[in-house]
Amino acid sequence: MEKIPNEYLEQAEHEVEQDLHDEKLRKMLGSLGGKPTKKDKFFNIIFLILVICLFAVELFWRKLVGTVALDFAILLISLKLIYLMHSQARVNHYQFWILTAIEMKTTMILEQMQKMSMEKEK
Repeated sequence: MEKIPNEYLEQAEHEVEQDLHDEKLRKMLGSLGGKPTKKDKFFNIIFLILVICLFAVELFWRKLVGTVALDFAILLISLKLIYLMHSQARVNHYQFWILTAIEMKTTMILEQMQKMSMEKEK
């Protein structure tokens, strides 16, 4: 049986570790976007119903309520946009801190590997 050089074994081990690390990172970053919660779905359904009702009131009973219903519908849409921007800012902030933590951990591991290789060469 032919013996495989340590250099090839170390390279293969490094590739496997890199693939596992990439997969963990991909899963973690994929979970950040996440699926909407039941609370978010409920909020979106109520919001949609309110906006449709207000536009319907504006279309069919314009003389009765004037443009108040349209004003409220536009206000609700504006509030929804503000909420979406706020949510996206929170996700971006969270991603930034996770990526910073990953970078710091990677740097620490690299430093440890360099120390180990220096000790091994001695």
